[in-house]
Amino acid sequence: MSSRRVALFASVAVLGAALLVSIPRARAEAGPLTPQDLALLGANAMFHTDVTFNESMLHAASQTMPDEDRAIIAKLRSITVHTFRYSAAGEYDPAALATIRAQFDEEGWNHMVVKQPRPQVAAAPGAAGTDPDGGPTAAPPPSPAPRDAGRTEVWVKMKQSNVDGIVLLVANERSVNLIVFDGMISPL
Repeated sequence: MSSRRVALFASVAVLGAALLVSIPRARAEAGPLTPQDLALLGANAMFHTDVTFNESMLHAASQTMPDEDRAIIAKLRSITVHTFRYSAAGEYDPAALATIRAQFDEEGWNHMVVKQPRPQVAAAPGAAGTDPDGGPTAAPPPSPAPRDAGRTEVWVKMKQSNVDGIVLLVANERSVNLIVFDGMISPL
């Protein structure tokens, strides 16, 4: 994907994120997820917002873009952003995310990317090492508990040899964000 197209999609995603802050709650159109799946994630959320940019909204926004970018936006049917925020770490049900992931797999989406940092392993309390001469050293100071820095996943839906949708799922300790680009995104 060219850097210009990446910048375009990033701009649209940032626009969506900005609207999430300013719009209290918008009704999402039907997308690849059923309300049941989203309801599972929203059960413990202190903040939940769904925003959908439908085809006519995307067309209106494309009028302010350069001509070469309009062709890209013209092929999109919608962009939907689902945001869930939690008051404390670990309040969302991992099984709810597993249900959503499974739904994409069952509906023919290709799971293309999973990025999950490896958690830092804390040293055992009281564990001592040895110095270069082989003598004992003091135990290292206790490190903070291991922390999951987040997980990013990307699914792509193919229609013949064209990309017909992209889903981006970003989950960390206190939030889950799901962005669905529905429409023809090929040729890349």
